[in-house]
Amino acid sequence: MAHLYEVLGIDSYVGAAEIKVAFHKLAKTYHPDLHAGDVVAEERFKAINHAYGILGNIESRTLYDEACALENSRKRERMTTATVIMAASFMVTVGTGLLIAGWLRIEGIL
Repeated sequence: MAHLYEVLGIDSYVGAAEIKVAFHKLAKTYHPDLHAGDVVAEERFKAINHAYGILGNIESRTLYDEACALENSRKRERMTTATVIMAASFMVTVGTGLLIAGWLRIEGIL
C-alpha cells in the first residue's frame, strides 16, 4: 500500500490546511501542462491527486488511517511470531547441542 502521506510529503498528524497546501504545491510542480509528454510527471500528478482525494476528505482519511493502523498491527504480529520462532529454534539447537555434549561426556568420548 502506497503511503499517501509520503506522496504528499507530510506527516500523518498534520491538519487539513497543511494537507491542502502540500497538495497545491505539488500539483503546481507536477501539473501535466508544465510537463507535456513527461510520463513520470503525469504519474506523479495522478498519485498526488489520488492522495489528496483520500486525505482531503475527513471520512476517507479516517478510514485510511484505520487501515494503516491495522496493517501496522499485523506487521507487528508477524514480527513477534517470527521472533518467537527464532528464539524457540535457538533454544532447541542449544539444548540439542548440550544433550549431545553430555552424552559424549558420559560415553567417555570427550
